[in-house]
Amino acid sequence: MEKDFVLIIPARLESTRLPKKLLLEIDGISIIKRTYLRALSALGNDSKIYIATDSKLIKKHCESFGAKVLITSNNCLTGTDRIAEASKNINAKQFINLQGDEPIFPVEELKFFIQKAISYPNEISTGVTEIKSEEDYRNLSIPKMVFSKSNKLLYSSRAPIPSNKKNNFNFAFKHVCVYCFNKSHLTAFRNARKKSLFENQEDLEINRFLEMDMDVRCIKLNNGGKAVDTKNDFEIVSKFIKRNQNF
Repeated sequence: MEKDFVLIIPARLESTRLPKKLLLEIDGISIIKRTYLRALSALGNDSKIYIATDSKLIKKHCESFGAKVLITSNNCLTGTDRIAEASKNINAKQFINLQGDEPIFPVEELKFFIQKAISYPNEISTGVTEIKSEEDYRNLSIPKMVFSKSNKLLYSSRAPIPSNKKNNFNFAFKHVCVYCFNKSHLTAFRNARKKSLFENQEDLEINRFLEMDMDVRCIKLNNGGKAVDTKNDFEIVSKFIKRNQNF
């Protein structure tokens, strides 16, 4: 039977900025397990949740806490390519992609995103949230997004956009790394077989869809959590979790 949607967490062992970050523990619980538990809390059961990885180490770890694991090849260019490969073996209408390094993704925000995204079955969707500080605006590790009046993505960059003549921080939106695709979107993405021009320049996979002339809907969220990309991110998230025991 075809499922309305499934949620897949792409999990890569090696990371350039923070090696083996998904297995790093905060209060005895790994980042990948914390991300999985966020998804489990949002969906209520594990029947629609999968972890996709090419790592035997991650597979063994995830199966130890009961997660369903899909093994993918080791030549996936991005997390979305990994989702695309994994989707070939799953019969579902839509595929939610929650990055594996999101250990404090707010459960209510994830529920809201999924509810909104699956109501647009023929569209690609992703999350955005308002940037509150100039530090985040200038941070090259944080992708920024600009979008149209109808919330269609125009461009995504690590640079501080939108900018102005005085180079002031007035307002901006950052990317929240949760996505929704249907199988045709994922097939087209993977069939490209290489990173596109602006995707490669920015190191932002969402731009590949734009360069293929595919629309991306931006769903505004109040809080996008905090992805763990660097050692500094890990320290920030660790302190947050220790202050908030419900995480």
